[in-house]
Amino acid sequence: MKDSDQITAGLNEEQKEAVTAPRQNILVLAGAGTGKTRVLVSRIAYLVERCGVDANRILAVTFTNKAAREMRDRLALILGEHSSRRLWAYTFHTASSHILRNFAAEAGLTRNFTIIDTADQLSVVKKVMEELKLPAEVWVNNVKYNARNYLQKIMDEKARGNRPGMEGESILPSFYDVYAQYQNRCDKSDQADFEELILRTCELIENQPRVRQYIRMKFQEILVDEFQDTNSLQYRWLKLISGAENLDPEKKPANVLIVGDDDQSIYGWRGAAAENMFYFQKEFAPVKMIKLVQNYRSTKAILSNANSLIKNNTRHLAEKNLITHNPDATMVKLLESYDNNDEAEEIAKTIRKLVDNLGRDPSDIAVLYRTNAQSRLIEKELVAYGIEYNIYGGARFYDREEVKNALAYLRLIINPEDNISFSRIVNVPSRKIGKVTLSKIEALHHEFGVSMFRAAEMYVTKNKSRPLKDFIALIKGFAARLEEIPGKSEDIAAFLKSVITDSGLRDYYQEKTAKEEADRSIDRTGNLDELISDIANRDYLEVEDQGIEAQGMAEPESDEEDDADNSDNKYSLRDFIQIYLVSAALMPSSELLKSEENHAVNLMTIHCSKGLEFGAVIIAGFEQGLLPLERYSSFEKEDERLEEERRLAYVAITRAKELLFLSYAQTRMSYYGTYNTGASSFVEELDHNCLDTDLDFLDA
Repeated sequence: MKDSDQITAGLNEEQKEAVTAPRQNILVLAGAGTGKTRVLVSRIAYLVERCGVDANRILAVTFTNKAAREMRDRLALILGEHSSRRLWAYTFHTASSHILRNFAAEAGLTRNFTIIDTADQLSVVKKVMEELKLPAEVWVNNVKYNARNYLQKIMDEKARGNRPGMEGESILPSFYDVYAQYQNRCDKSDQADFEELILRTCELIENQPRVRQYIRMKFQEILVDEFQDTNSLQYRWLKLISGAENLDPEKKPANVLIVGDDDQSIYGWRGAAAENMFYFQKEFAPVKMIKLVQNYRSTKAILSNANSLIKNNTRHLAEKNLITHNPDATMVKLLESYDNNDEAEEIAKTIRKLVDNLGRDPSDIAVLYRTNAQSRLIEKELVAYGIEYNIYGGARFYDREEVKNALAYLRLIINPEDNISFSRIVNVPSRKIGKVTLSKIEALHHEFGVSMFRAAEMYVTKNKSRPLKDFIALIKGFAARLEEIPGKSEDIAAFLKSVITDSGLRDYYQEKTAKEEADRSIDRTGNLDELISDIANRDYLEVEDQGIEAQGMAEPESDEEDDADNSDNKYSLRDFIQIYLVSAALMPSSELLKSEENHAVNLMTIHCSKGLEFGAVIIAGFEQGLLPLERYSSFEKEDERLEEERRLAYVAITRAKELLFLSYAQTRMSYYGTYNTGASSFVEELDHNCLDTDLDFLDA
């Protein structure tokens, strides 16, 4: 057992206070670059080693899968592999998915329910709109809306905790009918979208006393990172998981520690509410507040500008001024260009000099921008200057056609109720199953209320369709083979490989790749091989953490430690595949596969840069009209919109460790014409004692 000094070694006084505080509700107000991840990891280690809390009784909620993995890896070095694996360290969505699978029957699902992504959600909405005879595009008050707007509204309603029956107002024609039928289709197909995972978990705990009792006994300590980015539904989720909702007054709530920074709240447009930090202080009282203000990331010049900017916001949880003991370095640089074409070239030239003259690693350089549209000209100039780049947060690996189709086969094998996967692959590769046949199958699906796969089985009993019979036999054969293979995690790659080969996907995409030879950036069979490699290298011992049990969730009273090395013996291959499918569905675009990383400059929106840091940062379009962005926003009040834009600029500035360039153009050309811009109004709010335009150091 490690003593407190070992756990807190190297921490500053404020960090030590947060790590060693008595078990109670705590709010850690952590400024940018102040070592909050280390504090969270050390706090968990302190709870386990010094307070005697079982790691399996601790829930750590992060906003990315990457952050959860980093937390486990760090804890493994302190507590050992076994304890770190017992910790529940997940995102809101992943933790909800595990809870729902363990209580699937109570939640109105099966343990094999499918998590659908945005593209699949959109296809459901489009089908519903067709059935309701709504046009693909509707005009309201001279504004055009389509299926994407309906889907976004559905997600907004769920994020507020609203079901179709909770009628509200919407300018979208027949919106609540679309919402109701969308949800009905998902329920019948045993599917859940991202927001559904959290909403249904809330309803499960509220409506099922047995589940509520289990959760309350399960988690004694809860830690939540990036709390300023939570929405109202996630805050409700935390109150229910912790017991703070007080549905069972006789049971003591869990202790909750939240970490956040209201100055970095940049997701208000999608429902995030920094106000949740204020609510936490009131509704979880008494709450101990601890401020972390010593920044370990940036230079004094960068921090001085960040502090000078953000103090212009009027809404702060508490006064906070970041400090650093890092040595003084280069001033923050202003880059002025005539127009956006010149700006793109100036950015490329600057990067070329950073690499060639100063020896900067391209992967330690980032170009940040407010809107995706800004990247086109920058990409063009980077190519012209021979600079490789990655666009961070682009298309997900799992969203590529060939990868989605391979995963759809796995989903249908695991869950024949999955209508989306059936429709996706029934004719991939082409089996010459005609539209008439598929329409008759869909008619049976609606008439008898069965899945599309079951409707196909019904169809072939009375109709001759050799291709359809062969497809059904193929899926059933895979399912039977799944049960015959021993439950060893190393067998999962071999199974996927056989699915890709025996289904004809490999041959199909080899032919398709050959036809697309002119575009050498497309390697479809290579992506299938990458998928096999990814599924082979996944850490399946995490099934321990995810609560997957052969006979359902284990009773919380049982604290017996299982040998992690024997976990393969307790789980079937079906369990391992299900775990993989869940992780693939919940992997955001910003978390790329390692094989896609290289020594290239990083291009991304400011929103995508949250949580990252780079030696050199160039903020493109630091000008009026772009930052702050002047267009329609979801904020009712102008001052709220402006304060969020200022927080966005603050986040961008604090991504830089050593060098920061603020680039702007005097004029900007767009589809709508040329207009005057000039430096952002935020420039006036910066510390001009730490700001200049001297770039001679780049020529050293």
